[in-house]
Amino acid sequence: MGDAFVVGSAMTRFGRGKRTPADLAHEAATAALAAAGREARDVAAVYVGCRGTGSVPGADALSVRLGLRRSGLGRDGGRRTEDVSASGARAFHLAWRAVESGLHDLVLCVGTERLRAGADSDDDRSAQHQQRGDAARRYMAASGATVEQLARAAAKNHRQGARNPAACSAGDVSPRAVLDSDVVAWPLTRLMVAPRTSGAAAVVLASRPRAHLAPRVLASVLTRDGDAARAAQLAYSAAGVGPDDVDCAEVHDDTAAAELAAYEALRFVALGQGPELVETGFTALGGVLPVNTSGGLLSLGELDGTSGIAQVCELAGQLTARAGARQVPSARVALAHSRAPGEDGGRLLAVTVLRAA
Repeated sequence: MGDAFVVGSAMTRFGRGKRTPADLAHEAATAALAAAGREARDVAAVYVGCRGTGSVPGADALSVRLGLRRSGLGRDGGRRTEDVSASGARAFHLAWRAVESGLHDLVLCVGTERLRAGADSDDDRSAQHQQRGDAARRYMAASGATVEQLARAAAKNHRQGARNPAACSAGDVSPRAVLDSDVVAWPLTRLMVAPRTSGAAAVVLASRPRAHLAPRVLASVLTRDGDAARAAQLAYSAAGVGPDDVDCAEVHDDTAAAELAAYEALRFVALGQGPELVETGFTALGGVLPVNTSGGLLSLGELDGTSGIAQVCELAGQLTARAGARQVPSARVALAHSRAPGEDGGRLLAVTVLRAA
C-alpha cells in the first residue's frame, strides 16, 4: 500500500447564512486546491459529503455536483469518479482509500451542508435533545461527572472556538454562563449542545507531496455501528502509535458529555477519569493534550456532511503550524474522531490519525 498526504485544506465560515450547499462547496474546494497549488484538471476523483437537508430528497447532493462544475471539476466527459455520501467522515475515508491503494494520485474531498429553516428549533430537536440528555445522565452515573464539569468542557470549546475565524462560537464564555443558558434536556444546557449550522470544508489528498510540510494520513478507520474504543484500537494499530503519542485531537462533541466520554473511549485516560482531564486543563490549549482546538462541534456546529472533513482541516493546520492563535506547539501526531449517519440509516464511527512531515 502507498501513502496519502493532505496537501491542501480549507474551510468556509460556519454559521446561519443563506448560502447554498453548492456555493459553500465551491468556496471550500477552490480554496483547498489553491492551498495545494493544484488545478481542477489535476483531480482524478471527487468525494463529497452532503447529507441533504433540503425539502427535496437528494436535491442538495445534486446541487453540489452541479456547483463543483463551477470550480472546473467534472468537465472531463464523465471519466472522473464521483461519490456522494451522507457523511463527511465516510467521504474522507473513501478518498483516503483511493489514494492509499494506488487507485488515484490526487483526489478532492469536500463536505458541505446548509441549515434548513427551523432545523435548530426546540420543537425540531426535542427528541434528539432527550436522547442526548439520557446519554449524558448515563455517563455521569458511570463516571461521577458533575454538571459543573460538563460546563467546564463546553466553556473550553467555546473559548477555543472564539480564536477560530471559521467558527460561530458563543465566544469566551465562563462555565457559569454555560450553566445559566437554557436547559434543553437535563443536564444539558443550550451551550452544552452543538447547534446546527451551514458550512463546508475540503481537503486535497495526494500520493506524493509537493511540499515537505504535508501531513501524512497514517490511518483511517471507519466502522459501522461499532464502538469508539474498538475503532481507536484499530486506528492506533494501523498507525503504529498509541494514545500517549497524540499531541492534539478533534473529537465528536455533539454534547459536552460526549467529549468527556470520548476521552475514555480513545484511551486518553482510564474509564471514569474523563472529568479529571477537564478539571486539570489537560485537554485545553496550553495543556498536555489539547482537544477540539477548532472549538469542536459546539463552536462550528453539527454538520454530518462536513464535520469529519473539517476536523482534518483543523488538524492539518496544527501539524503544519498554521493554526494561528490556536496553535499547539510542536504538534506531530493528531487524531480525529467523529460519528455520522450511514447510508442505510445506521451509524458510522471514524477515527483518523495524521502525522506531521
